[in-house]
Amino acid sequence: MTIPVPVEEALKMQSCSGQVSQSSQAVSLETALEIILRYAQPVGTERISTRSALGRVLSENLYAPVNLPPFNRSPLDGYAVRAKDIADATPDRPVLLEISQEIPAGSYSEIELAGNQAAKIMTGAPLPPGADVVIKFEDVKKTDNKIGVVSSLPAYANYCFAGEDIQQGEQVLCGGKVIEPASIGILAALGIPVVPVYTKPKIAVIGTGDELIEVNNRLKPGQIFDSNSYALAAYVRQAGVEPVMAGIVGDNTEMIACKIAENIESAHMIITTGGISVGNFDFVREALGSLGARILFHRIAMRPGTPTLVALKNGKLIICLSGNQAAAFVTFQLLAGPALAGLMGITKRRLTGTTAVLADDYRKTGTQRNFTSGRAYFDDGILKVRITEKQNSGNIKSTLSINALIDMPAGTGYFKAGTRINVFLLHPLCRYWHNGSL
Repeated sequence: MTIPVPVEEALKMQSCSGQVSQSSQAVSLETALEIILRYAQPVGTERISTRSALGRVLSENLYAPVNLPPFNRSPLDGYAVRAKDIADATPDRPVLLEISQEIPAGSYSEIELAGNQAAKIMTGAPLPPGADVVIKFEDVKKTDNKIGVVSSLPAYANYCFAGEDIQQGEQVLCGGKVIEPASIGILAALGIPVVPVYTKPKIAVIGTGDELIEVNNRLKPGQIFDSNSYALAAYVRQAGVEPVMAGIVGDNTEMIACKIAENIESAHMIITTGGISVGNFDFVREALGSLGARILFHRIAMRPGTPTLVALKNGKLIICLSGNQAAAFVTFQLLAGPALAGLMGITKRRLTGTTAVLADDYRKTGTQRNFTSGRAYFDDGILKVRITEKQNSGNIKSTLSINALIDMPAGTGYFKAGTRINVFLLHPLCRYWHNGSL
């Protein structure tokens, strides 16, 4: 069994040149994530219009510059009156009030209500001075220029106070949170035209391997289309960041090093796939060494994605994932996704962890921690998870139905259906760090 290395020990294992020895032990997933998040920091800030802020991440807490509503207002169409004038109203002895004014929404009256007067008022309109209650149209009897009130109401019934929703100076939005449609509505309601946000990071995606070709080419024997770059770029784009499709590079140390060097200056993070195992044609680590990159760790005590490698060059993360499609998917969700969230400035950067009831028997045994693809769903209010078919690190079809990763501990034997098990829920990247943690 591979024994994972704690984060502090993993960092101490680096030599003076910043390299980790080839014989270094695998780190745990938690250690790997902690190391990555140390270096996944926001890349900058800027100010943009509220109109274009959807999906961006606030870089500061925002406070209300005004009350909301900004004045005492009516919550319905009716008549604004004084509570004391209708205190004795009954169906048998209605109180007659004179309609002294009309206040539509968007207007304002400074005329104070006198005794036994009413103001016809529309929803959202400011209440006139002296009025402390609003009666619905349908609850009065109207004759000529008067209304008959048949029941009393306490003071401030059907009455909205200024600042009742949001008070001036109140914190309304938190820095590090993704701006959602509701946030846009609040910003507009408060008259905030410009908001401070974190700058969008640039993420370069590189595919490695002599077998890879672009999707618009014709396959030759032994070749496959570069699906990983397309999928990973799509996940980055789903997070609200435009990826840089840096292209494909063959199994050649110099070529890989050149491709990374081409992108490291302009990109804030690089994601590669393939070439990180221990085969004769796995040259990514050697290429990173030639560039003087600092290897943070190589190998994680989990499956799939054991050979995952993470390095640092010019203070920027280079996350190197397996070339197997399913393995690349899992390690992106568990490691590269949270790193991207850190660069974006999102406060909660880890996947949502919870428990679910296993819907199937689990019969696979193994010495390593295993992340099994699953489909989570609610059944009579209980969160359950079903194992997807064909669990294989090179299988891509199963990723179509995955919305959860089942965390099977190292040394797991047989789990019966009905067992409660740890899972991580997968959501669109712009949302899934908001609650819970790994």
